[in-house]
Amino acid sequence: MPLVIPAIDIFGGKVVRLVRGDFSQQTVYNDNPLDVVRFFVSKGFKRVHIVDLEGAKTGELGSLNLIKEIKDRFNNNVTIQFGGGIRSYEIARKAVEAGADFIVVGTIFVKKPQEFEKILSEFRENLILSLDINVDKVVIHGWQSDVDLSVEEAFDRAVKMGVRRILSTDVTRDGTLLGPDLSHIGKLLEILKSKYTDLLLNKLMNLPEIQSVLDEIKNVIIEDVNEFMSVFKNPFTGNYELRKTIEKHDERMNEYKSMVVSKLEEKMLDIAKEFPKPYLIVSGGISSDSDIEEVFSLDNSLLEGVIVGKAIYEGKLSMFNK
Repeated sequence: MPLVIPAIDIFGGKVVRLVRGDFSQQTVYNDNPLDVVRFFVSKGFKRVHIVDLEGAKTGELGSLNLIKEIKDRFNNNVTIQFGGGIRSYEIARKAVEAGADFIVVGTIFVKKPQEFEKILSEFRENLILSLDINVDKVVIHGWQSDVDLSVEEAFDRAVKMGVRRILSTDVTRDGTLLGPDLSHIGKLLEILKSKYTDLLLNKLMNLPEIQSVLDEIKNVIIEDVNEFMSVFKNPFTGNYELRKTIEKHDERMNEYKSMVVSKLEEKMLDIAKEFPKPYLIVSGGISSDSDIEEVFSLDNSLLEGVIVGKAIYEGKLSMFNK
C-alpha cells in the first residue's frame, strides 16, 4: 500500500505553504517545525517530507540543525526525506550525516549531471530525484525557471542512471487544493513503467548468453529454409515430404522456444536484482481523503506514496483530524 507522507515546508524557521511555488503567496501555519513533527508522530505517521524553501530558492541551506534535532527528539523513529538547496555532493553528504534518511535532489540533475552522478553513486538508496513539472516541462531552482527537458526525457535519463525514487510535483496544482490531476499521474506511472521495462529488455537482450542462443536460432532457420526449398524444388516431392519438412522445423523451433524462455526467465531475475524497480512519489493538489483514494486506485505497482501539505493544515484530511 502506498504511503501518505505529510509535508513540512520551512521558510524563515517557520512552517509555511506556498501556492504554485510562489514565494509572494505564503501562509504561515506554525512557528515551530518540531511541534508539527510531534503532531504527525502522534497521528502515527513515521515519515515526513521536509523542504528548506530558502535553500530551494537560493541554494543556501539553513535547516540541517533541524534534522539533527528531530532525530534527537524522536529517538530516530521518524524517517526524514529532506530537500531544498542540495546542489552539491558536499551538501548532500552533510544532510545525510545530519540524519536525513532520504535526500531530495533536483536542480543539479539538470545543471550539474556529473555532480548528480557522484551523489547517486554513493547515496543511491538515500536519493530521491525531484522532477517538478509545469505542464510538461521540468522546472528547477525552486520552480523559478524551466529547462528544455521533457518529462519523458527526464524519466528516461533517470531510469537508465539507476535512480531508485522519483518525486514529481505538479507545480500547476501545488498549494491550490484543486485536487490532483489523475490523468497526469497515470501518465507518469505509465512512462516510468515503460522506461523501466525497456531498460530490463535492453540489458537482457544484450547478454552474451542470450545473443548466443539467438544466433543459433538464426542459423537453424537458415538451414531449415534451405532444406525446405530443396525439398520443394524436387520434382518428385509430394505433399507428405513437404509436410514432414515443416513439422521437423516446428519441432526444432519449439525446442529453442522453450530454451529461450527458460534462459530469459533465469537471466531476468538476475537483471532485476542488479536494476531494482524505481518508485514514484507524487505531490500537488491533494485536497481530500477521496483524492488520496483515487491516486492509490491507479496502477500503484510503482507508486511509493503521495505527499500532502496544505490539505493537512487546512483540516481537509480526516486521518489527521481523528
